[in-house]
Amino acid sequence: MKKFSCIAVDDSNVQLTLLKNYIQKIPNLALLATFANPIDAYYFLQENKVDILLLDIDMPEMSGLELLKMLNKQPATILITSKTEFALQAFELDAIDYIVKPPEYPRFLKSIQKAVHFLEAEEKEHISSSDDNSEIFVKVAGKLVRLQINEILFIEALSDYVLIHTEEKRQYMVHATMKYFEKRLSAYKHFKRIHRSYIVNVQKVESINENQNVVIGEKILPIGVTYREEFLKSLNTL
Repeated sequence: MKKFSCIAVDDSNVQLTLLKNYIQKIPNLALLATFANPIDAYYFLQENKVDILLLDIDMPEMSGLELLKMLNKQPATILITSKTEFALQAFELDAIDYIVKPPEYPRFLKSIQKAVHFLEAEEKEHISSSDDNSEIFVKVAGKLVRLQINEILFIEALSDYVLIHTEEKRQYMVHATMKYFEKRLSAYKHFKRIHRSYIVNVQKVESINENQNVVIGEKILPIGVTYREEFLKSLNTL
């Protein structure tokens, strides 16, 4: 059984002790370190490979969200915090899950399984490129389906799945995350994340309306505040 490494960051010793106990019950999870200070965790992450990051939000000197923004390579992140009002912002930063304190063990285990699934999907690359790099294969209902890159209009997040919309008005449901697709399509500069729930093929964008929503196909998609500036700048550099 492959083990996945993790660290826990929380300024509460009680919370860290609870997480240690939970982690010890999961055979494929290895705890590398715990940190009461997010700055110490930041420097550890610069020097060490970590698969899963268990992270509080409200901490002194630096918040958990600020720590995530500083990381060039973000581990699969599970936020465990009492700050429920930051849920939307957390998912815009591609957190795998968001748990409210104090976490019950079954809820914690479910989050770890979700993170492990994401990491295993990255390793196996169940979406693979063809030789000419103009098409991808997506795993749909247990079989690989070939999709032409230039036929994809946009990709939509649906809980633990994504829905791929194509020009032929076909939709493909794939068990994967938006973070995985964003990374997988990074070689294609015309695919841009515009919202926590949408990645668009900029070459298929018909217009951006007066409300700064993207018009693509028969759909009108919102541009998230977090992504707006970078997306609008990119339109002139493609």
